[in-house]
Amino acid sequence: MKKDFGYREIPYNYTSFSDREIILKYFDSGTWDLLDDLRTKRITGRSAKLIFEIIGDIFIIDRNPYIFNDYLEDKKKQKKLRKLHNIRCESIRNKTTNPLILELLEKLKAVDARFFQKFKDEEKKRRRIQFTLGQILSKDNIHFSAFHKVSHVTDATDLRVEYPAVVVYPENTAEISKLVKAAKSLNLKIIPRGGGTGLTGGAIPVVENTMVVNIEKMRGISNIEFTEVNGIEIPYVETDAGVITETVTHYCHKQGYIFATDPTSAWASTIGGNIAENAGGKKCVMWGTTIDNILSFRLINAEGTLLEVRRRNHPHRKINPEDEVIFEVYTLSRKKGEKLLRTINLTGLDVRKEGVGKDITNKALKGVPGIQKEGGDGIIVSAKFVLYRPFQHCRTICLEFFGTNLVNASKAIVEIKDSFQNNTRAYLTALEHFDEKYVKAINYRNKSYRSDFPKAVLLIDIESNDHDELEKSSRQILDIVTPYNTEGFIAETDEKREIFWKDRKNLGAIARHTNAFKLNEDIVIPVEALPQFSDFIDRLNLQNELENDCLLIDELTEYFNRKQDTEDPFFGTKLQSYLANIAQVKEKYVSYIENMEKPASIQKNILCSGDTSRPLFELLRDGIILYSTHDDVTGHFRKNFHGYNEMIAEFDEIVEYRNSRKLIIATHMHAGDGNIHVNIPVHSNDCRMMQKADETAGIVMKATTDKFNGVISGEHGIGLTKLKFIDKSVLEDYARYKKKADPDDIFNPGKLRHDFPLNSIYTPSLNLLELEAFILEVADMKDLTKSIASCVRCGKCKEVCNTHYPECSMFYSPRNKILAVTLITEAVLYEAQTTNNLSFHNFRMLRDISDHCTMCHNCYNPCPVNIDFGNVSLAIRKLLNERKRSEPKFITSFVLFYLKRKGYYANKILRILLLRIGYSMQRLGYLLNKPLNRVTAIIVPKINGILQSRLPRTGKPSVRELLSLKGTNTFFAFQNKKMELKKSVVYFPGCGSERMFPDISMAVIALLYNAGVRVVIPPEYLCCGYPLMANGRMKEAETKSYENRVIFHRISDIVNYMEIEDVIVSCGTCFEMLNKYNIENIFPGAAITDINEFIARESIYQKKFNNTLLYHEPCHSPLKSIGADKTFIAIYGNKPLSAPNCCGEGGTMSLSTPHISNSLRGRKRDNFLSIIEKKEPLTILTSCPSCVQGLSKINNRVSVQGKHLAVHLAESFLGKNWKKDFIKSVNKNEGVERIIL
Repeated sequence: MKKDFGYREIPYNYTSFSDREIILKYFDSGTWDLLDDLRTKRITGRSAKLIFEIIGDIFIIDRNPYIFNDYLEDKKKQKKLRKLHNIRCESIRNKTTNPLILELLEKLKAVDARFFQKFKDEEKKRRRIQFTLGQILSKDNIHFSAFHKVSHVTDATDLRVEYPAVVVYPENTAEISKLVKAAKSLNLKIIPRGGGTGLTGGAIPVVENTMVVNIEKMRGISNIEFTEVNGIEIPYVETDAGVITETVTHYCHKQGYIFATDPTSAWASTIGGNIAENAGGKKCVMWGTTIDNILSFRLINAEGTLLEVRRRNHPHRKINPEDEVIFEVYTLSRKKGEKLLRTINLTGLDVRKEGVGKDITNKALKGVPGIQKEGGDGIIVSAKFVLYRPFQHCRTICLEFFGTNLVNASKAIVEIKDSFQNNTRAYLTALEHFDEKYVKAINYRNKSYRSDFPKAVLLIDIESNDHDELEKSSRQILDIVTPYNTEGFIAETDEKREIFWKDRKNLGAIARHTNAFKLNEDIVIPVEALPQFSDFIDRLNLQNELENDCLLIDELTEYFNRKQDTEDPFFGTKLQSYLANIAQVKEKYVSYIENMEKPASIQKNILCSGDTSRPLFELLRDGIILYSTHDDVTGHFRKNFHGYNEMIAEFDEIVEYRNSRKLIIATHMHAGDGNIHVNIPVHSNDCRMMQKADETAGIVMKATTDKFNGVISGEHGIGLTKLKFIDKSVLEDYARYKKKADPDDIFNPGKLRHDFPLNSIYTPSLNLLELEAFILEVADMKDLTKSIASCVRCGKCKEVCNTHYPECSMFYSPRNKILAVTLITEAVLYEAQTTNNLSFHNFRMLRDISDHCTMCHNCYNPCPVNIDFGNVSLAIRKLLNERKRSEPKFITSFVLFYLKRKGYYANKILRILLLRIGYSMQRLGYLLNKPLNRVTAIIVPKINGILQSRLPRTGKPSVRELLSLKGTNTFFAFQNKKMELKKSVVYFPGCGSERMFPDISMAVIALLYNAGVRVVIPPEYLCCGYPLMANGRMKEAETKSYENRVIFHRISDIVNYMEIEDVIVSCGTCFEMLNKYNIENIFPGAAITDINEFIARESIYQKKFNNTLLYHEPCHSPLKSIGADKTFIAIYGNKPLSAPNCCGEGGTMSLSTPHISNSLRGRKRDNFLSIIEKKEPLTILTSCPSCVQGLSKINNRVSVQGKHLAVHLAESFLGKNWKKDFIKSVNKNEGVERIIL
C-alpha cells in the first residue's frame, strides 16, 4: 500500500484528514495559505518537519482520549512534552530570518499555549461537572473515561468531529429533566443517544463541551392495553425510550401482536432513536414508518419540561396522502396536571411527498416536536405504539434474477406491487431487494441450481387470513417473473422463512474489503421509476470502472517510462509496443466514457452483432460490445514479459493498488416503497478516493430529486452526510422551529444547518495504522489490528454480549471494545515513535477490555463480517501475559497451579487445602463480611467482591480416590460385566467434573456403566488446558494440550480393538479445547460428544417428567449437536424452562474480576425470578461444572442450587443412593480394569 505524502506530512495522522483539514481545525485559512506558500520555497524542510511534529502531537493527543487522559494524569509527561515543544520552537526561531516562518511560528505558539491550557481547564471542568451531576445521578452513571468517550464519539458511520466532555446514563424521566437544567448551568450542550446505529452522523458530537445522554438504561415495557378510537379497540404498547426495537418486537409477538416499526438495525436501535429519525424498515410497505404507528410519546424539552405529543383519532393504519394527521402537544406536571399547548394539523402530503413511499426530509413538520428532529429539540423518554394482529398465514418468496443487468428485477418489482394494488385478501408485507455486489459480499448461497451469481435477489413476504388466496397470490408472483430470467422459491414454514431472510441481515459485509468504511446513503423514488434508476446505477458503475482502468493505464505508463533495461536489447522494443497498445486501449475507454449515453453506432471500429441504435452503455453492460482490461492491459503484459519476474511483481502491485481503488456502487432497497440504499465502500485514508466517492454520492442525490422526482432520505435522516444535498428552504424551515423550541441551541447543536463546516468531519483509518507494520509487529499488535479491521459498527453484537449490560452500567459490547482497541493501538504507536522505545505503558489499557469478556463467542454468529471477539480477547490476554502487563492475581495463579498438577497425592492434598479448607474459609468470610460490607467495599474492594456470595460445599473425594486409581502410566476401563457390552467410549473428565465437583465425573461413569457402555478414562488428573489459555498463558496451554494428545495417542494404540466412536465430555470448555486436538485422527472417526447428548442419541435413559425443569445454558455449552431442548425432550419428554445470559462464574473470572462476575450473576438471578412464580429455593440444571458453582452462589432474594445435568440424570434413573451402589458394584464385580500404557 502506498502512503500519499503529498497530502500527509503531519505525523501520527491515522485519519481521513489531509494536512489542510488538520491545519484548519486549529488555525485560520490564512495559515493554510501561508503554509502552502512556504511549501514551495523549502530548501531543507527541517523547520517544516519541526512544525509538523508539534501539530502532529496536538492533533493525536486532542483526538485520542486514551493519550489525552494519560497526559492529563501524568504531570511529568505533560511537562516534558511542553519542554520539547518549546525547544522545537526555539530551534526554528534560531535557524530562520524568514518573516513568513516567524509569523507562522507565532501562530503555532498561540495554538500550543491553548493546547496545554486545555489540560488545566479539563481538570476544573470535570470536577465541576462531577459535583453538579453527582447530585442528580449515581457516580456509576457519570463517565469521563476514554472507553465511554470513544463509544459515543461516532455511530455506525465511524465519522467523528469532537469527543464528548462527559457521558451520562439516566435511569428515569426525572433524572433527564434535571440533567437538561444542569446542562445550562454547566454550559454543556446535549446529544440524546440511543443504540448508536445511525447512518448519517446524527448523534455525533460536533462541538466541544457536549454531554451525551445515553438512554439505554431506560428499558421498561408495559403490558399490552387497548384504547377506543372512533368505536374501534386499538391495541397498544408503551415502552421507555431505551428499549431495543427487537426486544419490544419479540415481546409483542409473544403476546400475539405485530410491532410494525422494524428498522433493519432493530437488533440495536432504540425506541427513542426510531422516533427521532422516523425510522422505517421492511414492514413499511404495509404499515408505514414510525410516525404512522405512534399513538403518543413523551419528551423533555429545552426547559426541562415534560411534554406529551398525542395523535388524535389514529386510524389504525398507514397514513395516506389524503389523510388529515392531527397531533396535540401537552405539558405534563405533577402539580398542575396536563395542559394543551397547541394542536398541529398535517396532511398526508406534509408527512410524505406525493408518489414516494417514505420521506423524512420535512424536518419541521409544522412544529410537531420530536419526530424526525434527530434529537434537535429534546430527549424522547417514552412512547405508545399501536399494534396489529398478525395474519394467519404467511409465505416468503425468494426470487433470483439472472442476466446482465438490474432492469429485469426492477420491472418485476413494479409489476408485483401493482398486482396487489386492489387485492383486499392478500397483502405484500415486505418486499426487499439486494444486487449482485451484495450477493458476492455476503457469500450468498444460490437457492437455484445455476452456477452464475444472481444479478439481484428479491425477498417477498405475502400474508393473508385466507389460505387459498395466499397460495394463489404466491403462484401469481412466480408467473409474473417468468419472462425475467428468474428462479423462484417459496418458504412456507417459519424455519425456512428465517433462512431466506438471514442473508438480508448481513448486508453490512459490503464494506469488508475497505476495512469497514463506506458511504451509505438512502434515497426514495417512485416505484415506477425503479427500472430507469437501475439503468442509471449500472451506467455509473460502468463509468467508474472505465475511469479507474484509464487511471491504471496512466500509472503503468508513468512507471514504464521510468523503467529502462539497457542490458537487454529486446526489452525497449517490447516496452514501446506495449505502451503504444495500452495508449490505444485508453483512447477507446475514454471514447466509451464520453459517448456512453449516445447510440453505439457513432463508435468507430467496434465489433457488435447487436442493435447499434441502442445507447452505448447498454451494449457494454450487456456484454454485446466486449472489453476486458485483463485481456487488453494486465494479461497482455504478463504474457509478453514472462521472465521479468521483478518487474512483473512491481506491475502486479500497481494493478492491485489501482483495482482496490475502484469505486463500486452497491444497492439494496425496501423495494415496496422505493427506498433505495446506495452504498459506496471507500478507503478512508485515500483522499482522492474519498473525494470521488463524495462526488458520486452527489450525482446520485441530484438525480434522485431532479431526474426521478424522489427525496434524499426515507429513513436514515440528514445528520452530517446529507447536509449539502438537502434543499436550503427545508433547513430554514427547521431553523425557525428550532429557534422557538430550543432558543439556546442546547440539543444536538450544529446539526441540520446549511453552514455546518463539513471539512471538520473525519474518520480513523486502519489502513494507515497498518502502514506502521514494523512497529505493530514489534508490539505484537499487527494480527490484533487486522482481526478487528472489518468491524462495521452495526451493533448486532450488543444484545448477545454478556458484558453489555446497561442496567448495571456495563457497556462492553464488542462494537465498543473494537472502537477502544483501535485508539489504544494508536496510543501504542504514538508512544513507540515519540519515546524511542516500546515501553508498552499503554498496554494496561487493554486489560479492562479483555477482562470484560466471558469468551462465549456469542458475537460471532450475528456478526456480518465474522469477527469473534472471544478470540480477540484471548489474543489480548496472550499479549498482556507475554509482555508481563497482566495484573497480578494470586488466587487465580494458585488455582492454575493446582489445575496443572496431575499426581494422585498432590491432588488429594490440594483438594483438602483449596476445596475443603479454602472454600470453608470463604463461606465464613462471607458471613463475617455481611455487617461490614460497606466498609470492606471501600478498603478492599476485590476481597469484598469475592465475599459477596457464598461458595458451595465441595471437595469430596473423587472416583479415583474412592477406588484408589493411581499410577502415572495406568489408565482405566469401567465395564459392568453383568450386562451385555453395547459400545465403548473414552471419557475425559476435566478439572471441574473431577476435582471441583467429582460427583459429575462419577455420575457420567455410573450412567454409562449401568447402561452397558465401557468407559475408558485417562491416567491421573488431566486438565484440557482451557483455563490456562483463557488467562493468556498460551505456551503453557499448548504444552498441556501436547501432553494430553500424547497420552490419547498411547491409549488409542492400546484400545484400538474397542472401536472407540465417541470421546465423552461433561464440560463445554473441555469440548472446545479437545476440538483443537484433532480427536478424529487420534481415535479414527471418533467425535467429541457431551454425555447428555450421548444418552439422548443412544436412547439409554428415557422417562416422562411432568415437572418443569429449570435449565441454564452455559456460555460454553457442550450440547452442540442437537441442543438443550432436543436433549431434554429425548430424555425427559419436555423442554426445560431457561433464562438467558451468563451465570457470572466464567471459570476463573469470578476470582480475577469479581465485580464483573457479581454483576452478571445478579442479572442471571433476575432473569430466573422473572420466569418463575414462587420464590422458593430453586434447583437449576446445567451442563457446565463452573456454572454449577456460579448458580450455587446465587443466594440473594432467592436461594439456588446448581446441579449438573449428569448428576440429575443419575439421581433420576439410578436412585438417590446411586454413588454408593456404583462403588459397591464396581468393587464387587471387578468393574474397573487397570491398563498399563
